[in-house]
Amino acid sequence: MAQKKTSGSDQIVSVDQHRIRLTHLDKVLYPQTGTTKADVIAYYAAVAEVMLPHVRDRAATRKRWVNGVGTEKKPGMMFFQKNLDESTPSWVKRRTIEHKDHANQYPLVNDLATLTWLAQIAALEIHVPQWQFGRTGTIKNPDRLVLDLDPGDGMGLTDCAEVARLAREILKDMGLDPMPVTSGSKGIHLYAALDGKQTADQVSAVAHELARALEADHPDLVVSDMKKSLRDSRILVDWSQNSGNKTTVAPYSLRGRMRPMVAAPRSWRELASRDLAHLDYEQVMRRVKKSGDLLDALTAGHLSALEPTPEHMARFDATPQARDRLEQYRSKRDAAKTPEPVPKGRAAASSGRSFVIQEHHASRLHWDFRLEHDGVLVSWALPKGVPTEYKKNHLAVQTEDHPIEYGTFEGDIPKGEYGGGHVDIWDAGTYELEKWRDGEEVIATLHGEKHGKHKYALIHTGGDGKAENNWLIHLMKAD
Repeated sequence: MAQKKTSGSDQIVSVDQHRIRLTHLDKVLYPQTGTTKADVIAYYAAVAEVMLPHVRDRAATRKRWVNGVGTEKKPGMMFFQKNLDESTPSWVKRRTIEHKDHANQYPLVNDLATLTWLAQIAALEIHVPQWQFGRTGTIKNPDRLVLDLDPGDGMGLTDCAEVARLAREILKDMGLDPMPVTSGSKGIHLYAALDGKQTADQVSAVAHELARALEADHPDLVVSDMKKSLRDSRILVDWSQNSGNKTTVAPYSLRGRMRPMVAAPRSWRELASRDLAHLDYEQVMRRVKKSGDLLDALTAGHLSALEPTPEHMARFDATPQARDRLEQYRSKRDAAKTPEPVPKGRAAASSGRSFVIQEHHASRLHWDFRLEHDGVLVSWALPKGVPTEYKKNHLAVQTEDHPIEYGTFEGDIPKGEYGGGHVDIWDAGTYELEKWRDGEEVIATLHGEKHGKHKYALIHTGGDGKAENNWLIHLMKAD
């Protein structure tokens, strides 16, 4: 973060090549601890690397304390902000949600610059839903489930931890691996990664039944009903935050309490301690520096983590004839350990027009779409399968080029090897090429031995980082 000193406590900084004016840096936002706006900005900069994966591409609602949180006798004024106002920098990424009578435009907290700007406007708390926007602005299915364990009067954090352990056993029986976060306010949040196959309504229904089951088994400890009159001396298992319209304070977000506490990821070992307590921002910064993100497994269910892992495609300056297009393929495989074809030499030039689509039962089921081009099988992973509707596009993640011999491969890749799992040929045959623009667009009509004639367009939509390899595959009406 480059910075330039201006008058008083104000500064102009350059973050991710964006200029941001930071004002009133010495303003105290947490009077009880003397924590200033400068401290808040420094905190968010320190945790950005671990926080951003948990808020990226989610509609961010902000809770702002422009003049600080105040004191117990005189709390500061707070207001929720959903819509972006005219003062929002033009470079802040945003998405719009249409409602019946209005539309709200939300920021996407996808980078350090946006996080810094939010700290500058005293948006101490950042709340996000359990779903993400797709690349075209569509709302995707939830990729995580959350339970908010909220203590009633007479209950404390260790009581929440007891309920968390009970919920963990049920979630593990469901094939989920929950991860705890002490909320920085009163209770505990439990997160579990999902594969994105269920709608928000379906996830909410499952969470509701889980809460009811806990209440039935432990009626003196747990309540699933939101009525305050029922919550004394019990822990509310709030399942409702899985609704598509609800949000939860983001992991690593500050809280607008009297002290600068944080929604902090914790270990299950910590939850077993009688001394369990919420963490403040200084404690969290030290933990992140030492141990990284205890919640990193939560993003493992995202599409970008599919096998085969979508690494950045090599950027070649050489001609197709001069480069070894199978170098990346060979680097990931040991011919002595996998039955896959692993040729030793470079791919030979060819003008063949074969294709294969393979059903790949790796760590996550997907389909591999491969077209013969320039002596290799140019390949994409389709996490949602081959599209069957003209109006519904599917994600296609470009992977490394494969050898032509891979077009006949079926079998089992050993567990622990790259792409480990069973592979079947879903369809194969030849194709007619209409257009091929490297890295931009491919249009081809496939003549399959099993599924017949279909025309597809592959359009590159990726940007930087993990999105670099993202394409869309579209079923077109055949001529």
